[in-house]
Order: sequence, then structure tokens, then C-alpha cells
Amino acid sequence: MSSCSQCGKPAIIAVDNNPLCVDCYLKFQQAMQIQDTMYVKEMNYLTDMMEATVGLYGVLPKYKVRQPVVYQGPLTFHNIKVDQSVIGSINTGEVQRIDVAMSHIKTSGNEELVKALKEFTEAVIAETKLDAELKNQIIEQISFLTSQSALPKEKRKSGIIKAVLLAIKNMVSTMVALSPLWNNLQPLLEHIFT
Repeated sequence: MSSCSQCGKPAIIAVDNNPLCVDCYLKFQQAMQIQDTMYVKEMNYLTDMMEATVGLYGVLPKYKVRQPVVYQGPLTFHNIKVDQSVIGSINTGEVQRIDVAMSHIKTSGNEELVKALKEFTEAVIAETKLDAELKNQIIEQISFLTSQSALPKEKRKSGIIKAVLLAIKNMVSTMVALSPLWNNLQPLLEHIFT
């Protein structure tokens, strides 16, 4: 079996006598699709220019430009559900980190903490009174706390943990929807970190 001419992995196909692995072939195909889309748009533009020159619009046929498939439904991780209306305004990577940490907490048997984290995180994501920046700050801080909870006690950053707990409390203290949820979650987190 030959090796990929780009990365050295086992090759599965040859393109112009260049052996390619699955990953490199996928990248090649994606590049070809991008180039094809560019050509189609250029052809449609030239067709528009011909119609504008003649003064007859909608007479000549045009190529259909393929649109990438964008996921439209709600985004559900293993533990946290995110509505599609907020997907663009939150850092889904941080939400995913929280979700992974929640799975670890669940396997350790702390269902009460998992439930409180889920409720609070989903409430922060859904809160319309928070702007995107503040929402992401809270999510990042929850992500930090949940990732710290998975570490052994000697590797945790206790000073930063205390500051983050206080910062979240200050941010949500005036929010009617979030304050009671935080008041439920905070002692559970503090118990883990003590």
C-alpha cells in the first residue's frame, strides 16, 4: 500500500498519479467544490451582464449555486440543550466543555450538581436580558469551574475559583431568572472545591 503524497498516511486513491489518504482526498474534493462554486457564480454574473447589456432580464438560464447545508434545529449536547436562535451569539465550544465536564460529574455520581449546572447553563443561554458578551463571559466562567472540578484538588486553582464564583454571583445577582438558579448551584460548586 502506498503512502499519501501530502501527509504520509496510507493512501486510498490517486489523483493525477499523486496518492492521497482519506483526509487529503477530502480536502482536495472540498477545494474542487469551492472552485466549482466560484466558476458557477462567475458564469451567472456574466449572464447578468449580457442581459443588462441587451435590456432583457430573466431570459437566459442560470446555474444553480449550491448552498452549504446549515443545521437548523436546536443543538443538543449530551446534557445541555441550546435553541437555534442563540447559536450564533454564544461560544458553543465552551458549552461543549461544560457538557463534557457534566458527563464526568454524572459518572462520579453527583446528579444534583449536574441538574443544577444544566438548569443554570440553559437559563444563561436563554436569557434575553443578557447581551452576547456577558452571556459568553458567564458561560466561560462556568466552563472554567466545571473543568476545575474534574481536576485533583492539588491541581486546582483555588484563588481563581473563588474569584470566578464571586464574579458570577455579582453578574447574576440582579437577574430575576438567574439569581435563584445560581443560589442553588453555588453551594454545590463550593462543596466540591472545599
